This record gives sequence, C-alpha cells and structure tokens, in this order.
Amino acid sequence: MSGAGEAWLGQWIPSKAWGQNYLINGGVIEKIVDLLPVQARPVIEIGSGRGALTNELLARRFEVIAIEPHRESAAYLTHRFGEDPHFSLREEDATTLDFSSLLQAGESGVLAPGDIMSPGVLTPPGVLTPPGVLTPAVIGNLPYCVAARILFALIRTGRACSPWVLMFQREVAQRIVAGPHSREYGLLSVVAQLAAGCTICFHVSPGSFSPAPKITSSVVRFEPLPTRNVDWNALSVWLTRIFSMRRKQMGNILTSMLPADRIKALRAAPPFSLQLRPEQLSPEVHLDLFERCRV
Repeated sequence: MSGAGEAWLGQWIPSKAWGQNYLINGGVIEKIVDLLPVQARPVIEIGSGRGALTNELLARRFEVIAIEPHRESAAYLTHRFGEDPHFSLREEDATTLDFSSLLQAGESGVLAPGDIMSPGVLTPPGVLTPPGVLTPAVIGNLPYCVAARILFALIRTGRACSPWVLMFQREVAQRIVAGPHSREYGLLSVVAQLAAGCTICFHVSPGSFSPAPKITSSVVRFEPLPTRNVDWNALSVWLTRIFSMRRKQMGNILTSMLPADRIKALRAAPPFSLQLRPEQLSPEVHLDLFERCRV
C-alpha cells in the first residue's frame, strides 16, 4: 500500500451505522479464501470494506467484482486496487442487487481478465463443476445488520454462483443451519436450506476484527441446489406468518390463514398431522404446503 493509502486508512473511522467491523486476522482471511474452488471466476465480493479479502483474492489471481455501497469505502478500494486488471467495483447495495445482472459477457464473448462470465456457460446449481470449467462464486464478510437481507437477495438472484462463502453473526449462522425441533429453526432455516446446502465451516473470535465486535462470527459455505421454480418473496411472506405462531398447531394456524373450503380439503387429506407445530416440519414439507395452499 502506498504512503498516501496508509494515511487515508489511518484517518478512517469505521461506521457503526454501516456495521463496519473489518477483518484484520491474516490467518482467518486465508482460511476464508481457501473455501473457494480454484476455478472460481469471477468472485463477487460483498462488502469489501478496507480490502482485506480483496487483497488476498487478487494475490491468488482471482478476478474480483467488489460490491460496496459505502462511498468512502468505494473510493478507497478504487484508490488501492483500481489499476489491477482483475479488479472491478460496483458501488451498489447488495440487499437489493440483482446478482444475475453481474454475469454478462464482454463484447468479444471470450473470458479475459476483467471480463464477467456469461450465464450461458455457467454450471447449473447443484451440478458438480467439471475440472477446468470456470464458475462464478460469492464471498463476503457481511455487515451484521443486513446479513439476512443480503442472503435473501442471493437466494432470489444469485443461485448461478457457487459456492457462497459468507460470514455472519454466530447466532444467525446457527439459525441458517438449524434443523426441525430446535429453537433456532425458523423462516431463515427453511428458505436457506431449500436454496442451498449450508455448512458452518468455522467460528471467528471478536479479536480478529477492528473494531472488535461484542459477538462471535461464523463462516458459512453455501452450495446452491437445483430447486423447483419458487416464488421466494411469496414463500418468505407465508413463512413469516406461519412462524409468528410457531407454538400453535398447524391446523389452528391454517384455519386463521385460509378459506373454510381449503381447510376442509386439507383436513380430508392432510399432507401431515395438523397437530404438528411449524418447528416440527422439514423445509420440503413447508414448501409443499405453501405450493398446495397457493393453488
């Protein structure tokens, strides 16, 4: 880093409103990047901040598309990495970003440093990538305050990318991977597990960040799955209502949500025991119920 860059960084005060907790532990940074396949091209980095992950990605010759909404951070990243042909920056909000819009080929149709891959040559979600075939991936140390919203944006529009390697507050990560019959199981668990295989890879202590947060973080690796054509927005609204009554039996919940004729049909041929509670149903059963009740 240049002297000017170091001076700039020294004057930078992290914003609590933006959830800025920057990774400073080199060993953790390397472990996170190690979770990416070597053929990942390009790597979409969400919330690049001071560029700790960016620097490691570029050092390993990955092509990086940095997504950074904070103007000062974006200016710093451009100053630090702008001359690297493998780096590009989008000053956008990842919570509302259409990630599929990033996967567009250059005019020549040939992938070169700085180009972005065409959807036409992507490996479909859930299909193992053959050796030597490039596939886009996602990585990010997500701001705690919007991490779940970013995950939903990826589920809606980013499933052509695989894997996603993302850092969350540990409690959020535990909700993502939670199974039925647990306190943590809920809307986030159901939607995430319908969209991808989810694994907590390791935890990260507060001392690995500056400023140090008061909580532990966790790195989660997602492998998008082949899924039916799901209206993720409508499913999320449905599950929000279902899990807002998580201690009630499903029969009572559905009675409060559906017309009498639909309830009568469900009771005549129930897809599961209507005495069960929302936290006792698997993600697949929740999706099947949602699709039945939308007809």
